Amino acid sequence: MLVALHAPSPGHAAPARVALDTPIVVTQVPADSIARGDLYEGARLIVVTPDGRARPLSEGFASACDPDVSFDGQRVLFAGRRSTDDRWRIWEIGIDGQGLRAISPDNLDARSAIHVSTLFTLDSPKPWFTTVFVGREATTDGPATPWNLYNIRLEGGEVRRLTFNHGSNVDPFQTNDGRVLYAAERSPQEPGEAALRMSLFAIHMEGADNELYGGARGARFQRMPCATERGLVVFVESTAPTVDGSGQLACVEQRRPHVTYRPLTTDPAHRFLHPAPLRDNQVLVARRPAADAGTWGVFAFDADSGRCDPLVDDPQYHEMQAVVVAPRRQPDGHSTVVTVADTTGAFYGLNCYTADPARAAGTKPGEVKRIRFLESVTTPPQSGANLSGLVPRRIIGEAPVESDGSFNVVVPADTPLLLQTLDERGLALGTCGWVWVKPKESRGCIGCHEDPELVPENNYVQALRRLPNHLLTPPEERRTVTFLRDIVPILQKSCATAQCHSSTMSPLHLPLAAAAPSATDLRKAYDALTVPATNIVRPPDAAPAPGKYVDAGRARTSRLVWTLLGENTARPWDPATASAAHGARPHRADPQTGEVPQLSAEELRTVLLWIDLGAPFDLPSSAPAAPAIRPTP
Repeated sequence: MLVALHAPSPGHAAPARVALDTPIVVTQVPADSIARGDLYEGARLIVVTPDGRARPLSEGFASACDPDVSFDGQRVLFAGRRSTDDRWRIWEIGIDGQGLRAISPDNLDARSAIHVSTLFTLDSPKPWFTTVFVGREATTDGPATPWNLYNIRLEGGEVRRLTFNHGSNVDPFQTNDGRVLYAAERSPQEPGEAALRMSLFAIHMEGADNELYGGARGARFQRMPCATERGLVVFVESTAPTVDGSGQLACVEQRRPHVTYRPLTTDPAHRFLHPAPLRDNQVLVARRPAADAGTWGVFAFDADSGRCDPLVDDPQYHEMQAVVVAPRRQPDGHSTVVTVADTTGAFYGLNCYTADPARAAGTKPGEVKRIRFLESVTTPPQSGANLSGLVPRRIIGEAPVESDGSFNVVVPADTPLLLQTLDERGLALGTCGWVWVKPKESRGCIGCHEDPELVPENNYVQALRRLPNHLLTPPEERRTVTFLRDIVPILQKSCATAQCHSSTMSPLHLPLAAAAPSATDLRKAYDALTVPATNIVRPPDAAPAPGKYVDAGRARTSRLVWTLLGENTARPWDPATASAAHGARPHRADPQTGEVPQLSAEELRTVLLWIDLGAPFDLPSSAPAAPAIRPTP
């Protein structure tokens, strides 16, 4: 039975100036419920016909949202809960309301499913259809796990997790070339970098070849990408996080996404949500007054002209997540070597010296000796375990870098990885990540912070002329370096003496002379090294700040390292930091003996490693107290 939409009330959108020539599926949320903990509690799906009438599609569900229409225009994937106590699951239903069936397993919270094209292997009898959705493991206690992308056969079975960075991954959309765009959290990797961001990424539908898609241009939080018929990727962006993800509209061109960013709206009176392709460079989008007056309604937005015309706006509901009900082009299928049986993947680099101009000019040929692979520790750290603001890290292993800048390693699959290039002393020259490899995937990179539009020459690099290095330390043996366990003994031996830094007269007071320092003295010593050099109050989501003596996450700009090495080890691409103003001073001599305290090569390497790992105070709750890991020969 068709149900007429309520006429817009005064102050709401005027009748549409753009005529719909096809039905659309819309999520309707009762106007009085959007402020609840789950924005889509009590939501339902409706089909709106071109004449403006609506038909319920999700009857029998306590809540339903996130519609996505199949390529033939006949079926709808959606997230639904039969009762308020159920988890969100992915369901499929015919556009006529028939043939309802569950898709995702009941042990995952699942949202935002999309139809994707066929996946196949060279030896598979035939391609198979899958769906990509956003899921997370259900928890009964403790903090919720991050959202990640998953893939499952459309007929059910063979669930694969696709993303393995440390933050949340949301809002998948498949483009015509077969890649899946999505939004992912990006945390800073070194002090002074931009604070938490939400950026656009792309992967293949089985999780391989993840890459930053839109670059670093535009606002700090970018979400909800969709591609138009004419090659624009339209998304929502905001300068600060919002509860519902709303913001202004912006776009990049699919042919050159890193350099074609432009804002589409700069409308302080309105906010936008959930763009979806309509026709040409037009998108369906939800819009609402910025002051939260009125309700969300569905509009047709033209990215070429900036015109925004109302389509559906019932004052008793918020309408959003509109998608067209019509046949559409099926994106390219994808052939994969990724299997569920393997546990490792290959990672190779063509040339570490291929970089942006500042890095290329500031790095001498042959200076990069090794590559270090770290993994993020995703479980919550113990109280006070890591105050740097960086994601806790532990070591998987190190491998040599050839004279031509190439490397070739085998690493654990489905593991969040961060890479650091090292000089002969073990000092990290640069950091990049987070990335991962899928089981049996061979993943390559061109260089370190290279031009994202660069196409490398075909070159048979040295690292590929021999067997790869295997960096497969078992999880229970992966090591981190902490202040309490590893650094305090070194300081007690070489620095925290009566003639040196245990004195209260020392600018760097380290109260560690006692054989068993108290917890208070241990914290004082740690803070003396790592507390930011300024007393400026920083917002909770600010980027990690450089310290007074230790820049947690970047040893090469740390004053402590300059003193131990007797030289300024900062690089041309490093930002100006508080420690840079102090200059490099050698370790001072003992006034009684005239001797300069010396650290052994292993002790010095431990200090450098501790700082480059983020200078953690104590072990994260999931990190083992493993023995030192020696470099791979």
